[in-house]
Amino acid sequence: MAHVRNLIDICSGDEFDQPVPFGLVYPMRTADGDAPPSQRGRTWEHLAASGRELVPVR
Repeated sequence: MAHVRNLIDICSGDEFDQPVPFGLVYPMRTADGDAPPSQRGRTWEHLAASGRELVPVR
């Protein structure tokens, strides 16, 4: 399967970007279209521990 950059949290609707395979995941915008409160990259482990469920945008 090819690397998918654009991700969405199925619980909140927030959008994320993962520019590099196995790299950090960066918030892009909230579900209502605003800028995220923090634009710091996070690991998959941190996001999963925070209750995020990211899936590829279709």
